[in-house]
Amino acid sequence: MKDVIGYTRERSKELADYLEFVCQAKHSFEGEHPLQHSSYNHIHLWKLEYEADYHDWINLEYKEAFVKAIFNFWRINLKQYAPYRTSGYRLYLYQDTAPTVSVVANTPIGCPYVGLTPVDTMRDVLKTYEGVSWKENFNYNFEGPSHKKVLGIIEKNKGSISKPSAEALGVKVGELRNLIINMGLDYEVNHIRKKHNKRPADFSNDLFEEYSGVLWERILPPSYQ
Repeated sequence: MKDVIGYTRERSKELADYLEFVCQAKHSFEGEHPLQHSSYNHIHLWKLEYEADYHDWINLEYKEAFVKAIFNFWRINLKQYAPYRTSGYRLYLYQDTAPTVSVVANTPIGCPYVGLTPVDTMRDVLKTYEGVSWKENFNYNFEGPSHKKVLGIIEKNKGSISKPSAEALGVKVGELRNLIINMGLDYEVNHIRKKHNKRPADFSNDLFEEYSGVLWERILPPSYQ
């Protein structure tokens, strides 16, 4: 599947727009610990799993092509950051509420995700979601604001995730942060914040949080081609 974006756009403009958005992600490698990098650079592919509930063509083969397309773009875009020359990178696909892609600088700490079990292929991660409904697994039908409404309110408040946005959504400030994390909107929220010249928010609960599940890793050496 060579032109994944084109293939997707013929079937779902919304998912194609999302794929392009993730492919063009901006990254940050501030801080010495790779989990600090991950807190900004990881993206939950919730949209992929959400759409899979409604479209039979979103199968295991397509999901793998979807992730490969992201990493192909990232390999090129990552050359503009300092770690490209100094240390290289570690690319990850790991198991979370949805398949999650991430990139960190390659540091002496190594893999930052304590507790995740390494697997050989991307499919080994993606197949853990096979036969599982996103709506049922994530309880998507909870009573609360939609993804679109949450992002719309935060955009209206110029990236604020404090009292004005929380009150507009009828939740407390702490609940808003949890809502953003559980809905997989942390990357999109930071994209909005950056547009309004706000520092990225750190949605990681603990820099040394332990994970469970599986992960696929690819190490990109310094000055890779």
